[in-house]
This record gives sequence, C-alpha cells and structure tokens, in this order.
Amino acid sequence: MGTLYLDIGNQCVHCRKDTSFGSGRWIDRYPAEIVDEDNDIILDGYCCDVCEQEYIDSLDEKEKARYLG
Repeated sequence: MGTLYLDIGNQCVHCRKDTSFGSGRWIDRYPAEIVDEDNDIILDGYCCDVCEQEYIDSLDEKEKARYLG
C-alpha cells in the first residue's frame, strides 16, 4: 500500500489547532506538510506561529543562525 496523503485543512500539522481566519492563529501561519513515517501518512495543512516559535527556541545557536539565515 502506498503513502496516504491527508489534507487536514486549516489545522496546524504540529498542534492540530485551528489556524483559520478568526482563530487567533491565522496571522503568520504558512502552508506545511509533515511525514508520519510510522503510519506512512503525509499530513498537509499549515504551521502556526506558536509551533514555529517553539521549534526555533529548541534550536542551539548554530542551528538557529542557519535556520534564520
């Protein structure tokens, strides 16, 4: 069986919270997809700014400099 592609709409691919207009997470969201290799699924949706900032905060200084360019 092939990889399942699942469109989760306006949900954040990380926290699964709503990112639609009026949700409070609409500003600074961006299209994103993640691969769940354990279940062979690709989730397509958005990444909210809260999750993006948590990811950036988890990086060490060298990774952060490379990521932020």
